[in-house]
Amino acid sequence: MQVKDRSLISLSWPLILTFGIGVLQPMMDSWFLSRTSENAAAGVGALMPILGTIFMAITALSQAGASITSQYLGAESPRYARVTQTLVITGSLLVGTLMIAFVFPFSSYIVSWIGLTGETALYAEDFLKIVAFGLPFRAWQTTLTALIATHGLTIWNLIGNAVTIICNALLNIVFLEGLLGFPKMGVKGVAIATALSWLIAGTLLWIVHHYQIGHRHRRSDFKRTRVILPDWIRIGLPAAAEPVSFQLFQVFITKMVVYLGTLAITSRVFSANFAMLAVILSVGLGSGNQILVAHLVGAHDYKKANRRMHQSLILSSAGALLVALVVAVCGPRLMTIFTQNPEVIRIGALCLWCDVALQPFKAANIVITNSLRAAGDSKFPAIVGTSMMWTLGVGSALFLGFGLKLGIIGLWLGMACDECFRSIVNYLRWRNGHWKKAGVV
Repeated sequence: MQVKDRSLISLSWPLILTFGIGVLQPMMDSWFLSRTSENAAAGVGALMPILGTIFMAITALSQAGASITSQYLGAESPRYARVTQTLVITGSLLVGTLMIAFVFPFSSYIVSWIGLTGETALYAEDFLKIVAFGLPFRAWQTTLTALIATHGLTIWNLIGNAVTIICNALLNIVFLEGLLGFPKMGVKGVAIATALSWLIAGTLLWIVHHYQIGHRHRRSDFKRTRVILPDWIRIGLPAAAEPVSFQLFQVFITKMVVYLGTLAITSRVFSANFAMLAVILSVGLGSGNQILVAHLVGAHDYKKANRRMHQSLILSSAGALLVALVVAVCGPRLMTIFTQNPEVIRIGALCLWCDVALQPFKAANIVITNSLRAAGDSKFPAIVGTSMMWTLGVGSALFLGFGLKLGIIGLWLGMACDECFRSIVNYLRWRNGHWKKAGVV
């Protein structure tokens, strides 16, 4: 069966579990670090928005290349699909290597910029300097994950992420406890474990891509990349700009929460962990839909691509709403996992009810934006979506949070307004059909 004829669920369920497992890695690193020092855990945890921005950029570029590959596969042009994969793999390794030159020399400035000082800053800087050298491995793993998924073998993504987590846990134990003749390395050991786990998982996925899919690099591929490169840049750069902007928007919201005080920070951190349950579902379904739409656009079956998008939109939004409702109902009990402070539990539970309003629109945004990118129309969500995020989104959050004095509740509702505005505009873009003319085939 061709990928374009697969069901959304058959493609998406491994991606849902894959993303869910991926969320565990930073949490696991924090747990291991907390056994060494709370300052170490706090320092590395504070780096997550920065690393998240880098990972988002890598993922967007990889998925843009995978969407182009999908279009050529849908159009039954295996030669150009092979050339695209060669370009994307090589390009991702180059991007990851260039990121070392950006992160390593400026690690102390990055740590200072996010406001860390003293021992916490030293731990964060040590971690960042070592993890920087693992970024090419992360880019390699992410790209292979996207390319394997575009061939419909999403189960290997799940296996690859599971290998990452298992290797990371085992290496953390070895380096932190000083086993197998290694010294106890603390934060540096956790950083080395993280980088090596990316390398191991990337190697496994390369074997799958090389032998299961049968991809072979050919010298002639590099000569033909001049045909593919302009489309990858046209789709990939805007595709990377929007999620990076969203990550920075989250940093802005975090700074506003910090302004509200420790109680607000604690409530947001704890409630956000449970809010991720709905996001995991949305991202998995959105990624599966992106694969389907790209294949169908490549085959010029626009009617079925439109139907697939709407089916995914309904399923993802309804599923996200249901998960968010269940989490909100169980909110007070869930919050007790992290704290016994009644005020934190009360505010965190209210945040989870606000999340019920946010998640359906967030799911819609993920599905529609991914569909536009899959079709090659990535500039619109990047330019218009980012503009709305930093005008209407920021304005709504500030007005509700500080103008109406709703505090963290207002900021959370402001994020819901941002997702609502952007999902409506992106849907209107899809409806006007411009995406039908944006494909590469």
